[in-house]
Parts: sequence; structure tokens; C-alpha cells
Amino acid sequence: MRNKLPIGIFDSGIGGLTILKEIRKILPRENIIYYGDFKNTPYGIKTASEIQKLSENIVKFMIQNHCKVIIIACSLITAASLEYLKDKYPVPIIGVVEGGVKAALLESKNKKIAYIANPFTVKTKIYEKTYKQYSKDGSINGIPCKKLCALIESGWKNHPHRLEVLKECLDKIPKGTDTLILGGTHYPLIKKDIRKFFPEKIVDSSRESVFELLNLLISMDLFNKENKKGNVDFCINGDTTLLLNRLPEIFKEEFTNIFSVDY
Repeated sequence: MRNKLPIGIFDSGIGGLTILKEIRKILPRENIIYYGDFKNTPYGIKTASEIQKLSENIVKFMIQNHCKVIIIACSLITAASLEYLKDKYPVPIIGVVEGGVKAALLESKNKKIAYIANPFTVKTKIYEKTYKQYSKDGSINGIPCKKLCALIESGWKNHPHRLEVLKECLDKIPKGTDTLILGGTHYPLIKKDIRKFFPEKIVDSSRESVFELLNLLISMDLFNKENKKGNVDFCINGDTTLLLNRLPEIFKEEFTNIFSVDY
């Protein structure tokens, strides 16, 4: 029966939708609960302890709703809370950093890697710490991008100066870098524009985290074996308008199970 239980995904905004999109492609039978904490966004201005408290409340919600695995669909929340949550709760919890680093090491020929992320994430050096677990040589450089997430959240194409902001961020990538990690789950939504300024290899952390999930489900024999497409329930803390506006832009399928929660 555990196989039929849902996978929990949570984020403070819409970035986690890129992970949901990959799960629907790679693991279409899985049932999903997507929790968006729009009420408390942005998390980037909060302290680590505040982020831990908010994410812990969400994990409790996921556990109460019998999630078999939980994905933290945000590098910032992963940096602040992953180890804290894994130490406190028995449910398997996956972040979005490790898969991206491992994939970048496989892709890179010269081990000169960079990642773009929220300034909070870069400051924690979680990517550098993870890199050192898998490689003793080479380099990884964090590029803080303060404005990108807000522009993507509010509608990337609505901003006339978006490419200038993006170029300003990507111009900071050190010369010789041959692989770029998208260290935020929002960034795959603008991947085509990123390629205009960085034509080398790009690693999508959202997609790589789903492969981490796939490996976990294999190791624990937790695949949903029902021969039908899984359900998706959206549980939104706060205004659902942003989600309703962005879903048709990202997904071809239509979702009807959208619930407001106050948890």
C-alpha cells in the first residue's frame, strides 16, 4: 500500500513546478501533493532558523497526509533545512543540490563549474561543500543572482529589461567555465534565455533531483505500480492567483485539485 502514497513537493513559490513537470514526464504514475507557501514568500530575506521552522511545519503537513517521500523543491530551503529535517523525521527527504553537483561533474571536461543561485544559497556554500564530497580537484563558483527569481515569479516576459538583468548575472561566470548548474528551481523556466549568454553545458537541478528521486524509489521499492496517471493535489498557503496564472504556461495538462490551506 505504501507504493500508492503520494510524493510531497514543497517550495515557497512556483519554482518547484519545474520539478513537478519532470516527475510528470519521468514518473507519471506517482501521486503528488504540491505545497506552495506563498503566504511566507520570499524566503530569501529570512534567517536559517526561520526557514527551518517554516519548512518543518510543511513537512509535518506532508507526514499527516502520508507522503512516502518529500522533495524540498528549492535550493535555498535545501541549504537551510535539509540536514535539520532529515535528522528529525524518518520520512525520506531529498533536496535539489546533490543531484545537480553530481551531474555537473559528469558533464564537465575541465572541472571548472559554476552555479547561479539566490544570494542566501551562495552564502551558505552548500554547493561547494557538496562538490568536495565528490571531487578533490577542480573548482565550483557560486554566482549570486538577486533579482532573477522575483522577475520569473511575476512573469518573466512582462519585464522589458529581463535580458539585461540576466546578462549582468551571467557575466560574472569565470572564464573557462564549461558547465553551469541552474542552482534554483525557477531557472529552468528561462533556460532558453540563459543559453543566449552561456552556450556551454547547462545542468538542470530540477531534472537531476527527479533522477535522485527515481533512484530512491528503486532502492526502497516504492514505485506506484497502478496502471494509470497519478493525481496532483495543490495545497497553497496564501493567494492561489499566481499559481492559477502560471500553470497553463508551464503544463499542457489541466489541474483541478487546487486547495487553499492555512497550515
